[in-house]
Parts: sequence; C-alpha cells; structure tokens
Amino acid sequence: MRKIGIISIISILGIIFCGCKKNTSDEISLEVIEKHATIKFENDILDFHTVNDGEKVTGSFKFKNTGKTDLVISDVSANCGCTVANYPRGAIKPGEEGLISVTYDSKGSRGMKVQKLVTVLSNTNPSRTVLKIVADVK
Repeated sequence: MRKIGIISIISILGIIFCGCKKNTSDEISLEVIEKHATIKFENDILDFHTVNDGEKVTGSFKFKNTGKTDLVISDVSANCGCTVANYPRGAIKPGEEGLISVTYDSKGSRGMKVQKLVTVLSNTNPSRTVLKIVADVK
C-alpha cells in the first residue's frame, strides 16, 4: 500500500514539473513587433466646446504613421449613432499623415456635457485606439 502511495506522489510531481516547461510559442519576437504599424495622434480628445442643441459639428483627429510598415485602418466606430466617422481607406506609408473626420449631431442632448468614444481598429499593437469627443450642449 505504501509503495502505491510513493509511486502516486512521484507521478504527480513528474506531471507538475513537465507542465512547468516554458512554452516558447507564446513569446513575441522583435521581428513580429516591428511588423506592426505605429499610429501617433496629435490629440486624442476633440473638444467642440459649446454647441447648440440640434447643431451638427465636425472636427478631425490628425495622425501620423510613425512605424516602419504600412498602416491600415480597418474600421472606425463610435459608441452611439449620433457620431459618424470618416477615415482613410488603403495603406498609409511610414511617415505619412492622415485625418479621421468625425461629425457629432447634438440633437436631443440639450443641457448635457457629452463624451463620446471613437474606436480606431488598425494593424497596430494594440490594435484598438480610443479617441474621445466632448461637448457642452446648450
């Protein structure tokens, strides 16, 4: 009986030690990181200041591809239907700049200090960049 217990303990320890082996497939190499584009925004907040209820205002987020590979923006979305974004399609070469244009419709927001989020999906690491729109609706 004691022999079975010792064999069980040795087996369990063997399983534990084998399970602790370093998994090198989860490591990210420098080569993989360098293949990602890098996006740098001039500002990540667009302040429309005071707008009148029902007014549509438009502004832009200026950015630059500061990486070593082409930047591709796959989608730009807002957290509500009152904000619409327009963004460049196609590749943005390293060193090139671009604009993400957003239009906010303040209809129905009288008396509110609004904060809307605009999410940019691209081939960067991390792949999501969150921008913010703020306004004081009168």
